[in-house]
Amino acid sequence: MLKNLFKIAGSYRPQLILGTILHVIASILAATPYGFLYLILRELLSESIDPQKLTILTIAIACCLLLQGIFLYSANYLTYLTSYRAIADLRLQLGDRIRQLPMGFFSARQIGDLNGLVSDDMRKIEPIPSWVYPKIVTAIAFPTTIAAFLAFIDWRLTLAMLAGVPIAVIIYISYQRSMRAIAKEQKTAIIEANSRIIEYIQGLAAIKACNQTGTRFAKLQNALQGYKQANLKMVSALTLPIVGFAGVLELGFVVIWAVGTHLFLHGEIEIVVFLLFLVLGLQFYTPMFGLMEFATMTRMMDAALDRVAEVLNLSPLPEPQQSPKLERFDIEFKSVSFSYEETPTLKNVSFTVPECSMTALVGASGSGKTTITNLIARFWDVEAGEICIGGHNIKNLRIDELLSHISIVFQDVYLFNDTIASNIRLGKPEATKEEVIAAARSACCHDFIQQLPDGYETQLGEGGATLSGGEKQRIAIARAILKDAPIVLLDEATASVDPENELLIQNAINALTASKTLIVIAHHLSTVAAAEQILVLDRGQIVERGDREELLAFNGVYKRFWDAQQQVKGWKLTATRS
Repeated sequence: MLKNLFKIAGSYRPQLILGTILHVIASILAATPYGFLYLILRELLSESIDPQKLTILTIAIACCLLLQGIFLYSANYLTYLTSYRAIADLRLQLGDRIRQLPMGFFSARQIGDLNGLVSDDMRKIEPIPSWVYPKIVTAIAFPTTIAAFLAFIDWRLTLAMLAGVPIAVIIYISYQRSMRAIAKEQKTAIIEANSRIIEYIQGLAAIKACNQTGTRFAKLQNALQGYKQANLKMVSALTLPIVGFAGVLELGFVVIWAVGTHLFLHGEIEIVVFLLFLVLGLQFYTPMFGLMEFATMTRMMDAALDRVAEVLNLSPLPEPQQSPKLERFDIEFKSVSFSYEETPTLKNVSFTVPECSMTALVGASGSGKTTITNLIARFWDVEAGEICIGGHNIKNLRIDELLSHISIVFQDVYLFNDTIASNIRLGKPEATKEEVIAAARSACCHDFIQQLPDGYETQLGEGGATLSGGEKQRIAIARAILKDAPIVLLDEATASVDPENELLIQNAINALTASKTLIVIAHHLSTVAAAEQILVLDRGQIVERGDREELLAFNGVYKRFWDAQQQVKGWKLTATRS
C-alpha cells in the first residue's frame, strides 16, 4: 500500500513525507510527558521533596503537550491538504487515462466494474493519505518511543512488555495476507452485484415483459447471494485473528505483572518503576490494538488502490507530441487488418475516400462496417496496415487533434442529462443560439423541439430517455452538423427515423457532401443511393465496390441486398382466423 500511496502522491510526495515526519514528532512529544511523570513520581516518593523541581517538571509536561498539539495540528493540516489535493489530481489522472485507453478496455469490463472503479474505489482510497496512513504512523511511532524510553529504565521489564509483540506481528502479517485474497473476492462480488443491478434497472422493461421481475431474475439473485457470502466469509475470517492478536498483546501485560512482581519482591526494582511499567504498558498496547482494527479497512483500500494503479499503469494509445497540419481530408485504408480479442474483423482492407465525397459501407451485421469508422476515429489501433487522412498516418496525429476533424453519429445515440441546446453544442460549446437552431433545422428536429415545454432549454433525462429513438438520432445529427468537422461518420444515422422524416434527414446528409468527407453506414440502401462510392463488406473484406448503378449491374451481393429490401417493402400482414 505504501508503495502505491507515494506513487499516487506524485508531486505532493515531499509534503506527504514532511507530514509523516511531523506525525512522528507529535507521537514522540505525546510519549515524552511519561518520562517527566516518572521523574515526578521519584521526586514525590523521595525523602525530601523539591517543590521547584516539581514545578519545572510540570512546566516541561505542559510544554510537551503544547508542542504536541502544535505539531499534530501542523501534521494534520499538511496531510489533509496534501492528500485531498493528491486525490483530486488522481481523479483527473484516472479520468484522463481512461479517456486515452482504446475502446477494448471498456468492452472487456462489466459496467459495474467501471462504475466501481471511478466511484467506490476512489471513495475507499480517499481516507488513506488523510486519515488511515497518519493513524498507522502514530500507532508505530508512539509505542516505539515508549519502548525506547522504558528500555533505559529497566531492560528486563521492557523485554517482558515486548514478549507478545513478535507473535502478534506474525498473526498480523498472516492475517493481512489472507485478507488480501478475501478483499479481492469481495471486490469481485461487489462488481458482479453492481453490474447485475445496473443491468436489472436498464433492462427492466424487457424483464417485465418476460415476467422475470423480482427474485425470478436469477442473475441478480445469484449475484446478491454471492455478495452476501463474500461478506460473511470476510466477517468469519476476521474473528479468530483479531481475538488472537488482542489476546497475545494482553498476555504481554500479564508477563509485565509477573516479571515485575518477581523483581519487586526480590528488591531488584523500585515501586515507582513497577508502577511506571504497569501504566505505560497499557499505553504501549492501545495503539497496537488500533492497527488490527485498521487491518480490514487497509486491505479493502489496498485492493481499491491496486485496481486504480492497474488502470493508471495501462499503456494509452501512443501519440506524438505535435501533429502535422492537415491540408486536405481524404481518407485512405492501406492493407488494414484488425481483430477483436483474436477474432479477425477486417482482413487486408484497402480503399480511398476522396475529399468532399460520400462513401457508403453496406453489408451484413458483423461484416466490419462499424469497425472501419471506429478505426478512423482511432478508438482502436490497426494491427496491420495504416490509415491516412490527408496523406498522414493517423498515428502521427494527436488524438485530440484527430477527433477535432471528425464528427460522429453513432447507431446508439447517447444524450446527456442537460438541455437540448447543450447537447447540440457538445462539439462546439461556443456556438450561438442561432447556430444551434440552424443546425437543428438542417437535422429536421427544430419543429419537435419547439413543441417541447421549454424548447431548446428542455432538460433531457439521463441518456435522453425523455425522447424517442428517432428524435435522439436527429439531435445527434444536429450536433454533428454544428461541429462542422471536415470528416463526418454516420453509423446507421437513419435507423430509428420514421419514413416521413427519413427523406428529410437524407436531404440534410446530402447537403453535407458539398464540403465534407462523408462515410455512411446504412442498412436502408435507399438512403445511400447518391453515394459516389459504395463498399460492400462480407466477413471483414471488401467484396464489391462502385456506385449504385454499377453494383446493381454487377448482380452480386449488393444486388441481393437491394432485391431483398424491395421485397420487404411489399410485405403485408394478414390475419388468419380459425
